[in-house]
This record gives sequence, structure tokens and C-alpha cells, in this order.
Amino acid sequence: MKLTTEQIECINQTLVKKGVKFDDLKMEVLDHIASQIEYEMATTQKTFPEAYNQVFERWNAEFEPTRAFFSLRIYYPKIARSKFGNQIKLEIFTTITIAAVLFFSFQLVSDSNTKLQFIFWIKKVFFYAYIGTILSMFIFKFFNAKSKVSSTYKHSFDARFPSIFIWLTLIFNDNIPQDTTNQNLFVLSMGCLFMYLLSTVYLGFKHYQFQKKFSIQ
Repeated sequence: MKLTTEQIECINQTLVKKGVKFDDLKMEVLDHIASQIEYEMATTQKTFPEAYNQVFERWNAEFEPTRAFFSLRIYYPKIARSKFGNQIKLEIFTTITIAAVLFFSFQLVSDSNTKLQFIFWIKKVFFYAYIGTILSMFIFKFFNAKSKVSSTYKHSFDARFPSIFIWLTLIFNDNIPQDTTNQNLFVLSMGCLFMYLLSTVYLGFKHYQFQKKFSIQ
């Protein structure tokens, strides 16, 4: 049994009251809850209010306020924190992979001069990646500012925007570590920073993609 527009809006308003205010997450949860209510109404002959109450009772634990990552004052529903957590886990896994590839590639180089050249090229690639990321961020900021659509992607992207400029000193620092320990640490840190740049552009693009989809709907 398909829900009416009014019934779907009732679910939507309930999600807002429960703190689910990111549009991408709200659409995802609303779809699941609406499907479960439709199933209950079709299989048990319950009315909409009865099925609505039963399904939301099952979801109550997901709406419990939970402290946001890296914050002492901001709280999200548990389901939102879980989505941010999944994104962080993916980034950590990818960071470890990129850093490990760079690190082990660096270990295959035995000659000290070649190692210095290896680091020099990493710094050069990182410089262009950084400039490309800055330009991309401003472009996404421009397009995303025109939309009132909220998403978990935009929230994470906006939180990272100021911190990207902290690395300006690293970008324009020409010093290259000379001892082996610091060279290894430098290569590992470059792997982490590469991932930070990639994921920041990814978040901006995902919000832009989502708002296009949202506006069509």
C-alpha cells in the first residue's frame, strides 16, 4: 500500500524533529521508514498511525543524540554519527593504503641521491595537487553556496575548508629532510596529506552531485 504525500510529509517532519536535518541522510532514512510502514500496513492491515508508531519505535535508538566527532558541544542523532563514522573509516583505510604504497616504494630506492629526487618529486606532485584542490574547493563553494540543500558531505567539506590553508607553509617550504628517519616520516606524512586533499575534493563533488539530484526530485 503506497503512502500518500501527506503521510510521507508527516514522516519527514518527524525526522526533522528528531534531529535528522541533513537532506541526504533524511532521504535515505525516510525511504527505509516509508517502506517499512507500507509493509506493515499491507501485511498486518494496520492503519497508518499504528504502523507509523510501530516502525518509529524500532528506529528510536538510531535517533538518540550522540556527541559529534572531534566536538564537545555538537550532538547528532546516532544514525548521523554512524554515517560520519563510516566516512572516516573509509578515509583511514585509504590513507593507510596510499601512505604504505609511497613508503614501500621509497624503501625500494637504495641510492641516497635518488631518495632525495623521490622526495623532490613527491613535493612537486603535492604542490600541484594542493593548488588543484584549492581551486576545486572555491569552485564547489561557489556552486554549493547557491543551494540551500544540506548534506553530510557539505557539512564535512565546510569543516575542512579553513584547515586547508594551514598547509601553505609546508607547500612553500623548499627544505628536504636529509636523514633517513625524517625522510621516512616525510613520505608517510605526504601519503596522509594526499588522502586529505583527495577526500576534500570528493566531499565537495558529492554534495554538488547530491544537490543536482535533489533539485530534480
